Amino acid sequence: MNVSYDFSGQVGIVTGAARGVGRTMVGALVATGMKVVAADRDSQGLMETCQTVGDSSLAVTADISSPEGARQITGAAKEHFGRLDVCVNNAAVAPHTALLEERVEVWDMVYAVNCRGTFLMTQAAARIMIAQGEGGRIVNFSSGVSSRGSAGAAAYASSRAATESFTRVAAIELAPHNILVNCVSPGLIDTQPKPWPQSMKESLERRIPALPLARPGAPEEVANLVLWLCSEASTYVTGSVYAVDGGVGVGSRPTGAVVDDDVRYDWVTGRVRQ
Repeated sequence: MNVSYDFSGQVGIVTGAARGVGRTMVGALVATGMKVVAADRDSQGLMETCQTVGDSSLAVTADISSPEGARQITGAAKEHFGRLDVCVNNAAVAPHTALLEERVEVWDMVYAVNCRGTFLMTQAAARIMIAQGEGGRIVNFSSGVSSRGSAGAAAYASSRAATESFTRVAAIELAPHNILVNCVSPGLIDTQPKPWPQSMKESLERRIPALPLARPGAPEEVANLVLWLCSEASTYVTGSVYAVDGGVGVGSRPTGAVVDDDVRYDWVTGRVRQ
């Protein structure tokens, strides 16, 4: 099925736009007719992102973890394109460190970007949307690791869980203004550096066969969910967390036939064993 969207006349923001999923989302939104402010700390990566979409995008190098950075990004949308309809809070950092080796400076930086940055961008974007009086869409980002343990991910996992809670609160408070706030939770998406570093290669070669779909997701598959959440097809959706993880959140890929050797419930199934 060929699904298409038309966001002509709308203006959006994508943070973390210098690479990976963020870069793909900029291209996907521009392809629908939307004007997009692409924001990141990495000016070189931003330039490469915006070169692929031309005048329909505006690169803004800023730090979302500061109030000034959030205002700079959202203000650029209003000043350059005249309005703001969509804010995709994709930017995040995910350093992994053993719990007993974690440094407080790194912990604080993870929370500054992943939590404070999402809060500041949501607040700044919502203020513009409320002033316009036409509603809007805010899409935050989490991760499947927010709901399960993962060695080395104490800061990242807990910051993503905080983002999900924040999304629910923002959805309630902004609902009277017709601003819908949702959260996307990707699983293993193919944005890793190529060729894979050896330790990453060994880890992924173990993980991928166990995924229910036995493959990593593509950045485009994340962008497709974001497009739907920004569209008229999702007007009764807010405060939700949507996994785009190939099913890993519900279990592992089956490795053989289902065999029931437990005789305790033969009376339920009616099985007669030889």
